[in-house]
Amino acid sequence: MRSLPSPNRIEGLDTVRAVAALSVVFAHLLGPSMPGISRYIFTGHPAVIAFFVVSGFCIHYPYRFRGLQVAPFLAGRFIRIVPPATAAFILAQAMGMRAYNPIDGYILWSVVCEAVYYCLYPLILPISRRIGWPVLTAVSVIASYGVAIGFGSDQYGNAMKYGPQLNWVVGLPAWLLGCYLAENLDRLKLRGNVWAWRVVSAVSASTLYWATMNTATGFYLTMVPFSVLAGCWILAEIRTATDRGPIRSLEKIGAACFSIYLVHAIAAAAVERIVTAPIIVCALSLALVYPFYRWIEKPCHTAARRAKAKMEQLEVRRRLEEGVDFGG
Repeated sequence: MRSLPSPNRIEGLDTVRAVAALSVVFAHLLGPSMPGISRYIFTGHPAVIAFFVVSGFCIHYPYRFRGLQVAPFLAGRFIRIVPPATAAFILAQAMGMRAYNPIDGYILWSVVCEAVYYCLYPLILPISRRIGWPVLTAVSVIASYGVAIGFGSDQYGNAMKYGPQLNWVVGLPAWLLGCYLAENLDRLKLRGNVWAWRVVSAVSASTLYWATMNTATGFYLTMVPFSVLAGCWILAEIRTATDRGPIRSLEKIGAACFSIYLVHAIAAAAVERIVTAPIIVCALSLALVYPFYRWIEKPCHTAARRAKAKMEQLEVRRRLEEGVDFGG
């Protein structure tokens, strides 16, 4: 049996990211053209909730047992996401996609939520150490349903229609659940094999999609309980990758999940000017994601790691110098 994952590389998470990102792509580009109930196979909102759980896990895992340097942390996170998101926004506007915006549009709404969570984490971390993640998460669930039930939703049951001021509240329980999983990774027990959790998660996501489109039960009401199921799936993937090794092909795709998520709709809009067959549009759109990942996202990721490490080193040096001065 392998040892637990290191803070720098948590195998299995990129598999989750890959599946979630591809589900969003297929839901947007293939789903509408698929016949009957097959159009509910691929889903968007449940995949985003899985992203939130993964994000909370990845943010908290390195800081389970050590302090947080706020400035390096925030610099690293915002260098990581803001330039790629800004580039995608500019491309979308150049393509005339006015609905691609961070205020009331799609795609970027979840990126705004992520930015809010990053800003809140330096406050959440010390609070969690006082009252515990379960209490924090319970409070967030109350707040989430307060917004969801108090404001309702649109005709599609979307959980992204409350504006940048409140969208993050609805998704916060999922993000905090990811933090809880990271905190307790070496203590949590999970029954069943990974394929059982994959199937249950996929079927549940599709069922929720069908319910949203055909009943009064919208995503805005079901995403909190689905986040628990997503957490179990994520935990199963981590355990399996730790014991047997990850699925390399999906891990590679997952490394580019942010680019896939940001760019697929923009690429599809460009491709559809030439061809309209959904399967071809989907394939070419995914192919066009790679240049964005290679030349925009990946350099930003590298720059974020370097900036964070440099700022942490400078902060340690500053504290050591202050200690020497104080001692003298």
